[in-house]
Amino acid sequence: MANKKIKLDLGQNLESQTAAPAKKTTTTAIASKNDKKNVKAKSERPKLGQRLARVFREMISELKKVDWPAFRASKSKAGVLTNTITVLTLSLFFLIIITAFDFGLAALLKLLVSS
Repeated sequence: MANKKIKLDLGQNLESQTAAPAKKTTTTAIASKNDKKNVKAKSERPKLGQRLARVFREMISELKKVDWPAFRASKSKAGVLTNTITVLTLSLFFLIIITAFDFGLAALLKLLVSS
C-alpha cells in the first residue's frame, strides 16, 4: 500500500499556524483603552435635563400628529363622550362579573375548607 498523506479540512488554515504568532495585548492596555472609551462616551452624552426635554418635545410632536375625534358625535363618527361612556360601561360590566366570580370561588373555598 502506498503512503498517502490525508489532509483534513477542519476550517483551519495550516499555513496560518506555521506563521509567527500575532502580537498580543496585555490586559492593562485593554483596560486603559476601555477606560478612555467610557470617559469619552460619558462626556459626549447630553445631561439629564436635556434628555428629558428632548423626550417631552418628541412626545408633544407625536401627539400633534394624532387625529383626535370631535367631542360630540357626528353622523359618521362617534365622539369622545360616546367612546368614554362605552368604555366606562364595559368596565363596570366586567367589574361586576369578575367580582361575582371571585365571591363564588371564595364561598366554594370556605365550603371545601370547613368540611
